[in-house]
Amino acid sequence: MKKSLTVISSETLTMSSLEMVDYINADRKSKADAEGMTFPCKKFRKLRHDSLMAKTPKVLGETQSPKFIGDYIDEKGRSYPCYHYPKREACLMAMSYSYELQAQVFDHMTKLEGGNEINLLDFSGLTELAISEMQNRVAAAEKFSFEEHGQAGSALMTRRKKEKKAIKKAEQLVKDLIQFKLCDMGDFPGGEMMA
Repeated sequence: MKKSLTVISSETLTMSSLEMVDYINADRKSKADAEGMTFPCKKFRKLRHDSLMAKTPKVLGETQSPKFIGDYIDEKGRSYPCYHYPKREACLMAMSYSYELQAQVFDHMTKLEGGNEINLLDFSGLTELAISEMQNRVAAAEKFSFEEHGQAGSALMTRRKKEKKAIKKAEQLVKDLIQFKLCDMGDFPGGEMMA
């Protein structure tokens, strides 16, 4: 597979349409091999990049897809159009071919993000972090939950509701920890505090 994964900013990891074509063709080849067929064949055709480029606006929408257009330079120095899909859009494109392919793309991009190293929704060690780290962790969990499971009409909305409850509890825990509580110091003789 081509190494065409691009980082647009320090936070946005993308997969190029060239890499997507490689994933789709590798998936088709493995299915053909499993059935004892050669690849490409009538049942498992080889996907061309221009076909994926034409399909992208149909899957992502005519108004959304231009946000992800870019270009690539081939080995002869020529420039061609190419899409750079963020994680969500890469998964949508892969899902338009197969659920298995979507899972592969999701796992690949999650691994590249470092998502396998930390579970954003695990708040077990939250109180051991500094206050600013606690707040950042809760904010990151909310962002992750909304982006991955909060889309209208998503079958994952039930998961989002459960995650939201856990996030609310973590937010309350952080608020309770950062609010200073003063104990009752009792009455002082003559109404004055002693030095």
